[in-house]
Amino acid sequence: MLSPASLAVGLAALLLAAPASAQTEQSGGALRPDQACYDVDHYELVLAVVPDRKLIAGSLTMTATATRATEVVALDLDGRFKVHRVTVGGAEVKATHEEGRIRIPLPGPERSAGDELKVAVLYSGAPRVAPNPPWVGGFTWAETPSGAPWIATSCQMEGADLWWPCKDHPSDKPASFDLKVTVPAGLVCASNGRLVGITEGDGGARTFHWHTSTPIANYSIALNIAPYESITREVKSVAGDTYPVTFWHLPESADRAPALFEEILDHLAHMESVCGPYPFRVDKYGVVETPHLGMEHQSIIAYGNQFRGDPNFDYDWLHHHELSHEWWANLVTCDDWADFWIHEGFGTYMQALYLESRFGAEAYRKKLEVDWQRVSNAGPIAPRAPRATQDMYFAGEGTDAPGGDIYFKGSWFLHNLRWLMGDEAFFAFVRRLTYPTPESEQDRENPPVHFLDTEGVAKAATRAAGADLSWYFDAIVRQKELPTLEVSTEGSTLHLQWRSASGRPYPMPVQVLVDGEAVRVDCPSGHGRLEVGTRTWEVDPSRWLLRAR
Repeated sequence: MLSPASLAVGLAALLLAAPASAQTEQSGGALRPDQACYDVDHYELVLAVVPDRKLIAGSLTMTATATRATEVVALDLDGRFKVHRVTVGGAEVKATHEEGRIRIPLPGPERSAGDELKVAVLYSGAPRVAPNPPWVGGFTWAETPSGAPWIATSCQMEGADLWWPCKDHPSDKPASFDLKVTVPAGLVCASNGRLVGITEGDGGARTFHWHTSTPIANYSIALNIAPYESITREVKSVAGDTYPVTFWHLPESADRAPALFEEILDHLAHMESVCGPYPFRVDKYGVVETPHLGMEHQSIIAYGNQFRGDPNFDYDWLHHHELSHEWWANLVTCDDWADFWIHEGFGTYMQALYLESRFGAEAYRKKLEVDWQRVSNAGPIAPRAPRATQDMYFAGEGTDAPGGDIYFKGSWFLHNLRWLMGDEAFFAFVRRLTYPTPESEQDRENPPVHFLDTEGVAKAATRAAGADLSWYFDAIVRQKELPTLEVSTEGSTLHLQWRSASGRPYPMPVQVLVDGEAVRVDCPSGHGRLEVGTRTWEVDPSRWLLRAR
């Protein structure tokens, strides 16, 4: 393993011509046998960044455990990079790097389940410049207003293999991560976890060592490099302990940063009240000003909203949404991108809950109506088969990718679920999704980072409600079309009839306003009735129901 200083000094020698083409950039999907055969325990990434040439050189060491017998393993790495050397257990091997995959033969006898694997990859090159970060990611090589380098990574859609070798799948998080990155004089690298130390090198170059002590998704590892200044405060969590909150901002933002910092603390307080204590307080909560809009990088949220707030509400929507992902993406993670809605639907609904808490029920309803205008029913938000990121995120003609529905239909799904379950059961359900037991909220050293799929959410809702709710999940998240509610009268009786694309009965209760009084009408087997006589009535006056309109 090369030291950061060795990488920086030897960079020119390492930067040979890389292949001209790169693989199709996707993350996740069906797990290949050469990667299903091991679980990652730890990554160490030693990296040198050269802003004036837009180049990087790195050494990645992976420690993993074999889960089955195998003679070969694979890591993903963008074909733009040149792989110089691969070792297994310190011995050099002849690996291949084709179509974005490094296939690594294991020397000696076949590895069996339980055996340790230690693989190191030395590589270098010019990483992809992000065409439209963060949605189409890569490296962003920008400049601050004063002309200093301002660099950020974003790679959720494509995967971390855009800039370092990894097992590019959401189902396998390393238990910990070490990043040692060398940057030119005058620059600061803000990254995940806690800062272990800064080493001074030749010419004022500095190496920042960041250690993440909790499990972390690959795409969540982030570089943020600029002449940053920072604001830090120790805050008390709902668990009773304290943790540091830091906002790294550009020098040019010094006048605006303090006000946003106070809002950051308010957002944290509300999220903790709903979802339990901030999960990664053993390291920190960090926010960093970036040249792209934002991303939920664990413990170092990317913030590029330019302190603008929201056009409809008095809060910084971008920070709040990315903060919510510390619970809904980083603590609770979908184990396949087919369940992407768990990240984005819960994250979007948290914004409505924040507005309700701070500004009242009218703001909550207004936010949901804004979200409703963006529901397209382009495809089911939780398809049953495995999916890659872009097959979920980017809806288009001829596809069933749900696109923005994972945000907005997902949020409405939770809004309607709240009506179905009632507030007490619903908020208990949310809290136990993030923290399975009250005791787990107190363990700051080992937060209950875990994977969750749609079936797991449905089972948790059923437990909290004390009744089977699988019909609701089948009708809403598994189907493209929304249920319809047919309303008719016969004499003095109001009839309500639900029909769902799932074909199953849809027994969703309906609120009816009768002469100004709200009545909850049960609909067993999908049909309900209410005697209204000659009184005035209105169906679903508070807009609780997610249905075709």
